[in-house]
Amino acid sequence: MKRLLSLILAFGGLLLVTAAVLFFIPKDERVTFLYATDGDKYDRGVFSHFDQSLAANVKLERRAVNGLHSDKLAKYDGIYLDPGLDGTPALEEEREALEHYVQNGGHLLLDNAFADQFPPEFLGAAQLVDVKPPQTDKPAFAYPETDANLRGIQDVFRLFADNFNRHIGMSHMPGFVWGKGLVPSTAETLVSLDGVSLLTVNRAGKGTVMLNSAFLPNRYFITGFDLQSGMDPDAGYQTLQEQRKPTTTPRDGIKYFDFKQGLPPEPYFQFAFASANAQMRTAYLGYVGKETAGYSITKVLGTHGRPAMAFENHFEALPAFQEKSGIQWAELLKQHDMIPSYSLVRGSYAWGEWHEDVTVHLNEGTSAKPAFTGQYANSFYGSGARLAGTDGKPLTLALYPEYKELANEIPLPYRAYPAIADWTGDGKPDLLAGSADGTVTLFPGQGAQPAAYVNQPLPDGVAAPDAFGAGQPVRLAGGEPLRLAAGYAAIAAAPPGGNGVPDLIIGDAGGKLLRSRNLGNGTFAPPEPLAAGGGAAAVPAYAAPAWGDLDGDGIPDLVVGDGDGAVHWFRGVAAAGGGAPRFEEGRVLFRAAGRFAAPSVRDMNGDGKADLVVGTNEGDVRVYEQGASMSEWTDKGPLTGSTLNQMGNHALVGGHNAVPLWYDINHDGKDDLLVGQLEFGLPVTVDDPAFPHTQELQEFLQYAKDNYLELYPHVFVHGYQSDEQEKQELALQRESFRKLGLPWVNPGTNQHTWRINNDQRLQTLRNESEQDIWFNFGFRPSYNPNDPRAYTDYMWGTPFLLQDDQLKQPMLLYTPLVGYTADGPYATTDIYEAQAKLDMPLDYMEHIDQIPYESKKAAFEPFVKYFDAFRTQHDYNFMTEQQMARSFLAALTSDVRVQQSWGGYLVGRLKDKLGSGLHLDVKLTADTSAVPAQAGAYTSAVGVRIEPGARYAAHPLGVDADIYKKTDTALYASLRKPARLFVNWQDEGAHLIRANGPVELDKKNGVWTLRLTEPGLQQVKLYSPAPVRIEGEDLKIERSEAERTYTITHYGQQAAITIHF
Repeated sequence: MKRLLSLILAFGGLLLVTAAVLFFIPKDERVTFLYATDGDKYDRGVFSHFDQSLAANVKLERRAVNGLHSDKLAKYDGIYLDPGLDGTPALEEEREALEHYVQNGGHLLLDNAFADQFPPEFLGAAQLVDVKPPQTDKPAFAYPETDANLRGIQDVFRLFADNFNRHIGMSHMPGFVWGKGLVPSTAETLVSLDGVSLLTVNRAGKGTVMLNSAFLPNRYFITGFDLQSGMDPDAGYQTLQEQRKPTTTPRDGIKYFDFKQGLPPEPYFQFAFASANAQMRTAYLGYVGKETAGYSITKVLGTHGRPAMAFENHFEALPAFQEKSGIQWAELLKQHDMIPSYSLVRGSYAWGEWHEDVTVHLNEGTSAKPAFTGQYANSFYGSGARLAGTDGKPLTLALYPEYKELANEIPLPYRAYPAIADWTGDGKPDLLAGSADGTVTLFPGQGAQPAAYVNQPLPDGVAAPDAFGAGQPVRLAGGEPLRLAAGYAAIAAAPPGGNGVPDLIIGDAGGKLLRSRNLGNGTFAPPEPLAAGGGAAAVPAYAAPAWGDLDGDGIPDLVVGDGDGAVHWFRGVAAAGGGAPRFEEGRVLFRAAGRFAAPSVRDMNGDGKADLVVGTNEGDVRVYEQGASMSEWTDKGPLTGSTLNQMGNHALVGGHNAVPLWYDINHDGKDDLLVGQLEFGLPVTVDDPAFPHTQELQEFLQYAKDNYLELYPHVFVHGYQSDEQEKQELALQRESFRKLGLPWVNPGTNQHTWRINNDQRLQTLRNESEQDIWFNFGFRPSYNPNDPRAYTDYMWGTPFLLQDDQLKQPMLLYTPLVGYTADGPYATTDIYEAQAKLDMPLDYMEHIDQIPYESKKAAFEPFVKYFDAFRTQHDYNFMTEQQMARSFLAALTSDVRVQQSWGGYLVGRLKDKLGSGLHLDVKLTADTSAVPAQAGAYTSAVGVRIEPGARYAAHPLGVDADIYKKTDTALYASLRKPARLFVNWQDEGAHLIRANGPVELDKKNGVWTLRLTEPGLQQVKLYSPAPVRIEGEDLKIERSEAERTYTITHYGQQAAITIHF
């Protein structure tokens, strides 16, 4: 008996020890999910959405489905079939095992392409049908009521589709293949169209099978986070390609400038559908979590469980520096407890302005066979180098009278019209240039002055061109400036007359050709009509003269372009006794490929005959070779450089209304190509000592430093620059920051003019990564015809990490929101509200530097006030883009672990069985060990959204976190330290609702000490059922008695706040 009692006691003790031990053994609460592939092949784009899903407690595996069979599949809570499995032997072999998997409690997700790969009854279909394209541009989707587990998936579809119908429509997706739909039998319909079920879920046995629609997730565009995959070539994009082909031919007049219209219709990454696809896939993982655990946990892109919002501001235009717009904008935002995020351009420019100037393409070949680079490092929107004065500033003439964007047509022939000769008689070549304002300006030659070009990097091994003195008007003998009444002075240097100095041949707007004799004392005689064929020499309009022996008879001829592009030949006749040149009546040789033809005479092919090099309004310089007679001319195309221009070809283009002139401007024995033109923006680098607003720039930089604004580079490349060119530009951008005294420590960027390389889709981003740039929140993906903020391709945006095996550090990508419109048919607030419902972050971009600040301030205030109210209503955290990026990186790369002890789990299940309600008690921990260093202190600001499924729909969930927020449908919590999630029937106590940065919080004896550890804009929101007293320096405190909240804002260094309860 004693022995039996001893055995019983021993057994009981063992049970107690075992039970005790169970409370120390953790049980991971994970959704195990299989991404099933056909061998090693898989769609990187689709996988990237699962791999970077914000679903927190998911263990994702990618494995070949081949040979897994039922027993191996059973360990997974959910399975997704890679699109590459469609129609494969591997799928045929495993289909029965997959059906068995569902019958035994698994959850299978099928894209629409698999609809005919499984029996209809397995899908819950009475009939499988082809979905007919809707007859309207706005598909009338219907959404039957569903339960809490499925509502998240349905909500993503509905919110996106509603935005899509309002702002995009199916006309932007011609040829879209709608795929298959169901006439349901047992399947539940989540989305239908015209009576056909598009998105369904069927409960087959103990598990479920969901069939996606073709509309969402969508594979019409590239949607993968590698910017190259996630597209189905059979989804219909080819129709869009065919439709776009006629529109991709560049338009006359802007064929080298309309870089959007002239873009080839290649497939491109589309932010809107990529974001919606990722949201749908995350929602499905949440659905599996609700089915298996009764709740879903999703990481939030922001701080402490609340989404982030920011303002992106590109600081690039010269008027912005002059007007101190950056300071004024920041001060306006301070009034609303907001902060800007500034990216600083390297080459600032005058927005919408076009200036007459002269550029040079230095000859790197021989005189017989010239060779040119094309775009230099500081060419920016043009090519070559600008001829400069000894002060380094470009030589300029008239400003175009109208505001014109880069891709706008220029209807008037504004152009610097150059001629080189020793006009002053000092032995140095001088530059004369005619202008559209009718004047002629002399820039005295100063010879070689390499220092004048130090801020225009030239090709290696090439000598700098001559520099010139300050411009001065060419004057007549009486001292008055030479000015043509008709305007549009186009000049050529005529051979020296009897006094040994060159005269001027001048064309005007009316087409007249005039001669102005050089009086040899620095002045000229009044222009007189030039005779030809017994009358006055003239062309229909905008006469553009050049001088040269075209027919090889030893007598100079006059070649003249006109406004319609025709090139006229006035054959020279020997003048008796060195008198005024005489010409035969002019005749048209050919019509150039453009308007406002401006010729120059030169043998270009070495055959001994003079050819014509002609500039036009297009901006290129084309070669026309002379044939067997003066009636035979062959267009050999434009002169080219080794680099590609912004349209992806090699034509030398620097501006509009090109005027070619050949002269050895750097004295290396080879003719160089000078081009008079009208150039956009006249960019000047911000680190150039000649920058026109240096004082204002320094004031802005000091303001940014004093106000904790982290400036970062606004990088400019175009879609066809080489890898070498991009590397050079980024190195110059980094050097510019060094010269300005700005730190370059893991910066982010956005693209000036939005462009990245087209042909090599990842080239720009890789080059930026090599310069330690780790996020880019504003770019136009390769071949995308639309800029960010456009409805069609950027309606939704979600941040993601670029999937590229060549990167050695993270590259985080994101896009700004569409532009704000308050009301009317183009109102956009519905887009922002939809994204708020999904806790998506918001990054709003606005140019503050297009025009003087005060004149646009009235346009700024409405959207500032809107987003201020939006933040309060939805409890977003406002911050800088850099802080936003750090919070995104922490969220995307952290691992949220959900655990409880086995003992706690068993006790909870026992309580459930005993009928005392449902029980839940788990610990949430953010494992940030794999978060990259770029996230900085924001590794401590990871937060999550917790959604109860149908199981816990009637049971309020609570957390013991310091920072959390409850809504009717979700619970948000900070995981700056481990938090307990449990069923909580108690009223809320005092807690922080949100904080826009890392914080430290100590609680002792009814007093909280809150430390705000990141400088700049700091804001927290506190809930307290009872009034509190708040202390701290320079605090702005706003109380809402109705909501029992306090919003506390501080701007400055790290701060401490004391809260007395």
